[in-house]
Parts: sequence; C-alpha cells; structure tokens
Amino acid sequence: MFSNYFKIAFRVLWRNKIYVILNVLGLGFAIACCILAYLNYNYRANFDKNHVNTQRIYRLNSTRLVDGNEQPWAVVPLPLAQVVQKELAGVARIARLSSAGVIVKHKDNTFKEHIYYADKTLFDFFTLPLKFGSLSGFDQPNQLVISDFFAQKYFSGQMPVGRSLTIVGSDGNPKLYVVTAVMQKVPANSSFQFDLVTSFENGLVSGKGDLSQWANPGFFSTFAELKDEKAARFITANLNSYAALLNRNRTDWPVKGFTLQPFSELAASSDIDMPGYVFGSQLTDNPRGVLVIVPAIMSLFILIITCFNFTNISIAFASRRLKEIGVRKVIGGLRSQLIRQFLTENIVLCLIASLLALLFVSILSPTVIELTHVDLSPDYGKDYGFWLFLLFIPIVCAVFSGLYPAVYISSFQPVRILKGKTSLGASNRFTRFLLIAQFSLSCFSLVVGIVMTQHASFQQKTDFGYSINELAVVEINSAQEYSVFNQTIQQNPDIKSVAGCTQQIGENTYTQTAKMPNGEIQAQVADIGGKDYLNTMGIRLVQGRHFYDSGADADESILVNETFLKQLGVSRPLGQRVTLDSTNYTIVGVVNDYKEYGLHDLVPPCVLRMARPSEYKFMVVRSNEDKLPQLAKYLQAAWHNISPNEPYRGFLQSDLIEKEIRMTRGFKSISFFLAIVTLLLSASGMFAQISLNIDKRSKEIGMRKVLGASVLQIIGLVNREFIRILLIAFVVGSVLGYLFTSKFIFQVIYKYHPDAGPEPYLGTFVIVLLCCGLIIGAKVFQAAKANPIERLRNE
Repeated sequence: MFSNYFKIAFRVLWRNKIYVILNVLGLGFAIACCILAYLNYNYRANFDKNHVNTQRIYRLNSTRLVDGNEQPWAVVPLPLAQVVQKELAGVARIARLSSAGVIVKHKDNTFKEHIYYADKTLFDFFTLPLKFGSLSGFDQPNQLVISDFFAQKYFSGQMPVGRSLTIVGSDGNPKLYVVTAVMQKVPANSSFQFDLVTSFENGLVSGKGDLSQWANPGFFSTFAELKDEKAARFITANLNSYAALLNRNRTDWPVKGFTLQPFSELAASSDIDMPGYVFGSQLTDNPRGVLVIVPAIMSLFILIITCFNFTNISIAFASRRLKEIGVRKVIGGLRSQLIRQFLTENIVLCLIASLLALLFVSILSPTVIELTHVDLSPDYGKDYGFWLFLLFIPIVCAVFSGLYPAVYISSFQPVRILKGKTSLGASNRFTRFLLIAQFSLSCFSLVVGIVMTQHASFQQKTDFGYSINELAVVEINSAQEYSVFNQTIQQNPDIKSVAGCTQQIGENTYTQTAKMPNGEIQAQVADIGGKDYLNTMGIRLVQGRHFYDSGADADESILVNETFLKQLGVSRPLGQRVTLDSTNYTIVGVVNDYKEYGLHDLVPPCVLRMARPSEYKFMVVRSNEDKLPQLAKYLQAAWHNISPNEPYRGFLQSDLIEKEIRMTRGFKSISFFLAIVTLLLSASGMFAQISLNIDKRSKEIGMRKVLGASVLQIIGLVNREFIRILLIAFVVGSVLGYLFTSKFIFQVIYKYHPDAGPEPYLGTFVIVLLCCGLIIGAKVFQAAKANPIERLRNE
C-alpha cells in the first residue's frame, strides 16, 4: 500500500513539474533559513558544554549598590577569596582569575595583547586541554601558557615550548616569560578564550599593600569547587556577613552581599540585552537576545509564507485531479486513503526540499559566517540534533501545508465530479486569507526596509553637534609622548588643528552627580584641553568664555551644555556654582548640545572640566573629511617612527557610531531580504491561483471575446479579485510597518530619526504592483489574447 502511495506520488509530481519546482525551491530555501537559525540557536544554547564535570563549580558574585539599585557583578574583593578557602568548610578549592592589557615584544615586533592571570586549579575546574608542554611549572614567576592561535601568530612553523617573550605590564616594567605549554583550540562557544595565561601571583603588582586587607582596591573573578551541591546554601548565608566588613573599608564600592552562581548559568547571564545580566565578567560573552530572536523570527516568517504558498498551489493544481479523485472513490477508495495519498505526495516533496536546503545552507554559510563572525557550519558526524531537526521540519511542513488541501479535495462527491458539477473555485476565504497574509508581510518588510534606508541617509547627513567625520583620535601614555608626537605631525599640511584631553567625548566619559541649589542631575563629565580642544572637536561656545590657559580654571571652572541648563531650569548660568563629587566649581561658559551617544539616545547633561597637559590620555587631530583616511595612515606611520616599541592605538571618531550604522544596515538588509523572498513566494502563489481562475473561466472568457470584449476588459475581469487582495494586503502591511518603525525602532532604538513621510508607502505600493504585474501579467495577457474558438471547442 505504501509502495503504491509513493509510486502515484512520483508520477503526479513528475507530470506537474512547474508545481514541483515552485514548491521545492521555495520550501528548500525556507528550510535552509530555518536550519541556519537552528545552528545559530544551537551555538548559543551549547555555550560552555565543552566543559565537563562542572556541577560543583560556582562563581562568587557581588551584589553591588549603584545609585540605590542592586547590580550583580562577577567580581569579588581579593580577601573574600582567601576567606572562602580558609574559613568556609563547604569549599574544596578556589581558582582566581583576572586580566589586563599588556604589551608583548617578540624580536623586533611589538603588539598589544590581553593576558589572563589565573590559579593553576582553573585548569582542573574546566576543560582546557594542552597541545604541547605541561603545567608542572605553572606557579613559577616566569612561566607562560599560550593558545594554539597565539603560537601560530608568533612562532609559525616552530615549536613554541621553551621560547621566550617579553611582556610589559601595567607597572611599565618589562619581564621575560618562558612558554611552557600550548593549549589546544577550544570551541568558539566557550567562556574561556585565552591567548596568554600565567600564574595569578604574576598579576599582583607591588604597591597594592597587604592583599589580605579589605581596603585593598583589587576585585577579581573567583571560582569555587564545593565539596557537595548542598553546601551552596550554607556558604551563601555565611558570605553575606562579609558585606559589612567590605563596606566599612571601601565606601566607593558598597555591596549588599555576595552570592554563588552555578557555572552552568554563566553563559545565560552574559548578554547585556537579556534579564539576569551580570556586570564585570572577564569571560567571553554569549549574546543571545537579538542575535537569536531576529534570525528565528525571520526564518519562521519565511517558513509560514512558504507553507501558505504550498497550500495555495496545492489547491490550485488539484483541479487537474478531480476526475482521478472521482474514479478512485467510485471503485472503493476511502477518503482516509485519499488524504494519506495527498500527504504522502507532500512529504516526498518536503524531503526533496530538505535535500535542496542542505545545498542552500552550504551556499549561504560563508555569508552568514562573515556577518556574524561565528562558524555555524554543521557537524554532520556529531550533531544528531541537526539531523532530527532536518527530518522534523519537512514533516511538520508537509502536515501543516498539505492537510487542509488533502481534507478539502478528498471531500468532493464522486457522482458530482464525474457529472462535471464540481469544480475548484479560484479562491475561497481560506486561500484569500493566505494570500493577504503573504502580501501583508511583504508590504510590511518593504516599508521597514525603505524607512531604514531613509534613516541610513539621515545618519550620514545629521548634525551631531561636532565634527565627528573630521576627527582622528590617538591614545597616548604620557605628557612627553604627547609633546613629541604633536611636534612630529605638525608638519603635515592636511592637519587643521590638534588638541589633547583626558576623557574623549563618546569614548570614556563618566557619570557624576551634579548638584545646584535648585536640584541635582546625573551628568556626563569629561576633562578636556581647553579652547583648543573645543575648536578641534567643532563644539561651539554659545555663552560665556573658554577656559583660560592658567591653572586656576582647572580647579575652579567648568563648562556645561544646553541640556544641563534645561533639566535644572537655569536661565542665567554664568557664575552659578555646581558641586561635583564634593568639589565646587563655577560655570564660566555654555556649549552647544552634541550627540555624545549618537542617534540611539538623547543628549545627556554634560560637564566639561579643564585637564592639565600632564593628564592628557588622548590626542585629537582634525582634518578634512575626504583626507581623513590618508591622515589616519600617516598618524600610524609617524607613531611607529617615534615609538617603535609601543603599539599604535588610534581610531576615527566616526568609529564610535559604527555600531549604530551596522544596526541600521542590518535592519535594512533583513527587511529587504524578507521582502524579496516573501514577495516572490506570494507572487508564485498568486500565479497558481490566477492559472486556476483562467482555467475555470475558460468558456466565459471565450464567450466574452466572441461578443466583442477587449483584451483590457478580459485582463480586468481576471484580475479584479486579486487587485482587491493586493490593496487589502498593502493597507495591512503598511499599518504594521508604520507601527513597527514609529512605535518601536524610532522610540526604543533611535531617539533621533527622520520623518518617514509618504515615500515608504508609495514605494511599497509601486514595487508590489510592478512585481506582481511582471510575474502574472504574461499569463493573463496570454489568456486574453487566445483564440476564443479554441476555448469554446474544448468546452
């Protein structure tokens, strides 16, 4: 019986090649999108699964009080780690971890790298296998463990074990390290991604005082191995008693208490966009929110539209099988057998689409890897969940998309079929709903895509309140370095001006409470280099004066922005006193509002203080926008000439809004991608419906032509119902697009945005109309031009 089902299925599919191609291509692409979304989810869900036997491993967290709010932090004071190991009976071992930026010197090259300081027990707690060497001398002062990637970078083609590297730490003193081991490459979805690891004691720079004292400023990640899982509650209760001890010694870092977090929960608490985020983690983040939700929703939309299309096309082409259904019922075929036959055909079709989906995945994977920087290639030999997913999706699609046509078509009475009194309508309420849903999603995606295109143009032309596209920034280490580098680059004619600062706007300003007699607010504070800095940045003075070059302004005067005055209701600011961190300052000037946060947040209240040249940490260089790329290369070359042993740390000011630009491009690309896919799928479904409509009304079309109807009248007759469907879908999709852009994107994500106007909706209407006209126009025109005699003769 099953063999017969499959034979009939293959024969029917072979006779309806257009039907097969439309469904297989659409469904194969949809399944490929779902597979990529599944691989992306699987990558996030299996984060840290490479570490085995971690059931009794916990991280010590601090519950910090910030502006009256509780924040979980992934670090604790160093004395607590010592107390946990010595005084709490439920703890078996601990492993401390910290990290820092260092300079690595190898031969004549100098690089900026990131080093981790850890206890040897960290390698016992977690799965960090070695490729070469051993950890026998790890606790010695000059021992270093490196990653396989790092070994290839510095010692390509050579055995790295036994070789030496010079590392300059935060104290500025070079230290010679010997490589004793090389770690194997760990999976990318692991919290531990180390290139350089050395003993924790090597990170304890002298001058910090007694490390057992609670006043010590050091905070570190600490992992504890418990003797049994029941000890967690007892230890947590005892940990909280040390909060008061810390608060008495560290008023700048008040905590409410300390907690134990199971290692299995770490990966789920490292996404800042998701609930339960833990601040201050030194481990690799596992972004889950947008990066998982958006691909999943987009793939689901495409799959649903494809299934809708599958259903429409199935019903449309079933009109050719009415006599087959009638004959099979007359000779004793049961309705349940017909339903199984139709579902078998759908399952065969979906399995073929699944094989095609694997081809699509191999084609799309390089692009996805380039966009996400994550290797989502499936592991066909080990990932059994992938194969289950690959089988599950087509079966669900076959049932979801084929059940209604199978039940609907098999319900016809055989006598009425054979007498010619039963025919499939061009569309019913259900198929009309499917078409409207398909085209509504297409219109929605087009509206969002066009609006985000407008926003991308707005981003390029908007006034940020300063010359963001004309600035290059170089990080420096000392006043002498600033002076020498400044003198070196002054000879370049493309440089308009140069200035220094301690905090660069948009990069590392900090928040402080600003108090005045009429209230207090949280303000962004930056220490800048006076008048030269404001002129270089392109920030305008709207009231008062600039800082004087004398040292008095550095201790007594500040500049504020216009938002600062508005929020405090100050109309005459000059001469007013402001308290910052218990220090009183006088407002001597007001600057214009500049968008420090870019377009995604409102301009904050800002306070600018004057920094002394000895405090400069950044050099800001201004040039014409078209010459800035060449200037950036010149600055890097000049830096290497005067400081060959120091890595160049420079960036363009416009790089600070690169994330915003990428987000806008991402919204635009996803929307247009979704629009194109759904539009093509929807148009193919409408093509099938119009084909059925033409076949059904063949005699009517012939009679009308005989009686003198024109080609345009015939086209209007055939398309009238579908034009109504397109208009309804356009209205629904446009309303949804408006709500999504105006109420979500432009209220939650981008606080500064352009007015969309009517262009997105007019553009969407024209695109949908032209696309459908081109795809289905030929079919309708062919029917309208056909010889009516041939149609009437066939009837």
